Amino acid sequence: MLPPMNKNSVWILYIGCALAVLLTDGGIATGAWWLIGILVVVHFAEFVLKRDVMTRAGGSMGNHFVQTMIYGFLHWKPLEDAQNGDQ
Repeated sequence: MLPPMNKNSVWILYIGCALAVLLTDGGIATGAWWLIGILVVVHFAEFVLKRDVMTRAGGSMGNHFVQTMIYGFLHWKPLEDAQNGDQ
């Protein structure tokens, strides 16, 4: 089993992609743009598919949207586990 991930660890990926886009060209920059695009699509799909979990958790859906777009399952999975009593 993998150890729990820290939410801040995703920033390494985002900063790496930003640096690749800003400081390189060619295949590396193109790959970074593709990765950013894929992350946006996947995280948006996560928000749509797990919206009921976030609704039950309460709070602002705008906040849940931003958190899901940044952190993905690292945001909604603990909410789901708490609702299911899996803590």
